[in-house]
Order: sequence, then structure tokens, then C-alpha cells
Amino acid sequence: MNKSVSAVALLLVTAVFMGGYSEQARSEASSVKKEITSDDVQHEFKNLNDRYSYAYGADLAEKFKTEGVELNVDMMAEAMRDVFGDGDRKMSTGEIAATIDIYMKIHEKKKEAERAAAGKENKKKSEAFMAENAGKDGMVVTESGLQYRVISEGDGGYSPTEDDVVTVHYRGTFIDGTEFDSTYSRNQPYSVKVSKLIEGWGEALQLMSEGAKWELYVPAELAYGEEGSGEYIGPNTALVFEVELLDIEEGQESQKDS
Repeated sequence: MNKSVSAVALLLVTAVFMGGYSEQARSEASSVKKEITSDDVQHEFKNLNDRYSYAYGADLAEKFKTEGVELNVDMMAEAMRDVFGDGDRKMSTGEIAATIDIYMKIHEKKKEAERAAAGKENKKKSEAFMAENAGKDGMVVTESGLQYRVISEGDGGYSPTEDDVVTVHYRGTFIDGTEFDSTYSRNQPYSVKVSKLIEGWGEALQLMSEGAKWELYVPAELAYGEEGSGEYIGPNTALVFEVELLDIEEGQESQKDS
């Protein structure tokens, strides 16, 4: 997947991509938009402005909750009433900025400590999983540590290079079997340049031919390493993928060499 891809659909690239909403949320929003106009609002709200106010508050709350930010909701509501009502504020602009800065520094240190602990635990579990998995029937282990099992061979012809664009179907899971991404569920194959993928994918694809379907077991160092990716893929996490190579579009460099 492309390094700049957003949200869940990014989970294969090397950069952190997890901003925005899930595809399911965006799809639902698209459907709801068709039902909502300024003259047609659901009965729970008096008007569109009330609906927007609630939606915006829920959106902020969800983001704070996801980030683990602890807030006194009553105090936050009081601050908003003071500002919108032009009442007396309990803090100056400078005090507000300083307080937020202090809180966020404390919050970040806490998150870093939690992330370090999670990374240590993930590393232990991932290494144990990869060690046990290496001995299973049909498993191939490469020099880099990538493990794969061939489900179907493909046509045995041309294998892509880093310069080529591939079209694939894939399903990604954690080592406990929990699915985090799938083009099959979206019924939409993904096209991307091989060089933009995580190392484990790049290595595997250059061994495959069109039509091949493999099961990949990617150690953390060939996936997202110590950084992880967004809120879903933690640090030092091994990943499992089912990858089907549907098409190869040769890049300019590959065409020159042929």
C-alpha cells in the first residue's frame, strides 16, 4: 500500500497513516448526508445547528478518548459557555496556552511509557510466534527472517521488481488472528509501486509471479518496527498477510532492462 495512504487502507506502507475516519464511518456518513438537509432533520434535534453541535462534540470526544486524554466534561462545557456567552473567563489566553502545553507534555510522557511497555511485550510475543511458526509444514524462511507459505504458485512467469506497480488482493491479521485490513471485504484490489511497501511485502512480491497467492508472516523489523503504525499497529508487532498477486505493470526501469 502507498506510504501516503490514509486511515485503515494504509496499513502496509512504511509511514504512519492513521488520521481520519474508518472506511465504514465514511461510507455511513455518505449515506446519512443524503438524508439530512436544513429542512429535514431527525426528530431528536430541533434543527440542523443542534445536530451539528452534537456531532462536533461527539467527534471531539471520540478523538480525545482515542488519544487517552482525560477531561472533566463539566468543566469543559463551562469553559465553552464562558467563551460563547462572552462571560468572565477563568484563564487568560496565555494561561490557557501554558496549561495545555504542560498537560500535553505530561500526557505524552505517559503515552511514551505505555508504548515502551507495549513494545516490549509485543516483541516477546512476536518473536515467540515467529520461532514456533518457522517449523510448520510448508513454511519457507528467508535470510531476512520473512516466512511464507505458498497457497497457489501463479503462472511462473515474470516477477515484479521494486520499480513495478502491482495490483493485489490481501487480508492482514495480527498473530492472534484479528483482522485489521482487507481488500476482500471492500471488494476492491489495491495497486501500488513495490518500492512503497513495507520490506516484508517488497521481498515476497519479488519472488511471486502473476496469479500467485501466498501467506506471509512478517516479523516486526520487516513491517513497522519499533514505531508501529497509527493507533492499530503497535510497536514491535509481527503481522500475517494473505496476498494474491493479480497483475504486474512494469515500471520504466524494468522495461529498459527487458
